[in-house]
Amino acid sequence: MAKAAIGVGQTDDLPGICVKTGVPTTRTRSQEFAEVPGWTLLLIFWGVIPFLIAAGLARRKVNVDLPATEETLRSTRRVDRGSILGLVLVVGLLAAAWITRETGLVIAAAALLLVTLFGSSIARRLVWVTGRLEDDVLWLYGVHPTFAREVEQLAPRDLEARIRKNRWLVVVSVIAVLVLAVLVILFMSPGA
Repeated sequence: MAKAAIGVGQTDDLPGICVKTGVPTTRTRSQEFAEVPGWTLLLIFWGVIPFLIAAGLARRKVNVDLPATEETLRSTRRVDRGSILGLVLVVGLLAAAWITRETGLVIAAAALLLVTLFGSSIARRLVWVTGRLEDDVLWLYGVHPTFAREVEQLAPRDLEARIRKNRWLVVVSVIAVLVLAVLVILFMSPGA
């Protein structure tokens, strides 16, 4: 599978080719992609609630109609139904554990929850695409190579320069976090 970069203003010009199979199609599936500003992560230190409020208010989102064949849509619905069924079974096990006071059912519910979450996450990536919004670029992952080739002209012209800039930002950020961690360890150690 491949990845594709599409300018946000170009999302209405997607070709009639399934993002997952590369087969011509007239059907689409609407999907929302969002970007949460990095500064909102700093609010985690003040608690989860302030972070969630700030992330919800500051996030930017875009809705995109992605082309998909009926077979692909059917597969995604099947994975979604399986996930919902797994979660319903978890709730049922927890209710049975509460009624019977059986701790084994709680452990079974926890195990089923983990299997459902991990299994549905992996299955979803196999049958559908993932993506992220970064500034005015929508990155799609797990797309068919034919779709990726068809949307190359929809990418922003300065994409390569942006990728290089982002790599440097990641490197500088990692170094800053490591330096901060070392300083915290040094100041928190006994005898400092």
